[in-house]
Amino acid sequence: MIINFSVTMPGLRDQLLNEVVQYERPELEEARKKLVIETSQNKTTLKQLEDTLLSELAKDSDVPLVDNVPLIETLNTAKSKSVEISNALEVAAVTTADIQANRENYRGVAWRGSILFFSIAGLSNIESMYEYSLASYMTVFMNALTSSRKDNILANRLRIIKDRLTQLVYDFACMGIFERHKLMYSFQMITMIMDGDGDLNKIELDFFLKGNTSLDAVERKKPYKWISDNGWKDMQKLETIGEVWNGIIHSIESKGKEWLAVYDLDEPETAELPDDYSKKLSKFQLLLLMRVIRPDRVINSIKNFIAAQI
Repeated sequence: MIINFSVTMPGLRDQLLNEVVQYERPELEEARKKLVIETSQNKTTLKQLEDTLLSELAKDSDVPLVDNVPLIETLNTAKSKSVEISNALEVAAVTTADIQANRENYRGVAWRGSILFFSIAGLSNIESMYEYSLASYMTVFMNALTSSRKDNILANRLRIIKDRLTQLVYDFACMGIFERHKLMYSFQMITMIMDGDGDLNKIELDFFLKGNTSLDAVERKKPYKWISDNGWKDMQKLETIGEVWNGIIHSIESKGKEWLAVYDLDEPETAELPDDYSKKLSKFQLLLLMRVIRPDRVINSIKNFIAAQI
């Protein structure tokens, strides 16, 4: 049997949450640990009482139950302790809920920390020597907590920690990777953060990475020579992946001169697009468009996207 002991993203998030709360609210974390121990001890004691009662009742005895004084005393003791423990467990449940509610405030920082660890852990897929231990990452994580500027407003404090942590992890990763991999890592890190925050459209990301993977030939005739064959094939797929893309082919066909003017620019990724597409598209969606009409400007578009996103 092979057992995988590697940490998972939700599992690491829970571990980091303990670290964050321990640093930011040590009294809260100590109360949680104490409560866990007390609850465990009370449940163990309750189980032992049940076992004792069953053991006493199972003993052979010629004395009637109502006259069995030792058994009656055991029953009374067990009853009083059982009531006491049950009350303690009810109080513990309420206290646990209160502590958990306060801990939830820091879950966003822990989630960002977990995402960032897996962003650097994935670097080994492109170069086998890129190996990062969780122990070394924890040093960076704790450094982010200690070096982040204090703020009396909790929301501001959490934002400052996340920004600081992201910066330190980026610097930590880039210190040990080749220059040619830094932009790739930056893009991976940003998309993972967006995914963790629920802001990433995975269908659009899949299109950006793969384009139109269909083996079928394009039936619609290419309207202009300046559009590459691959770009025109990708355009057929692009129009189907979201509402914002509905009509993109019609726009290019009907306003060819305007789109050609954009195509001819040195920096089309910064230009105003026909039919208000500059306003309709996010910085990430602009990457998809550049992939189709000017793939040579995708690298610069990625840099602009990263700069705008973080």
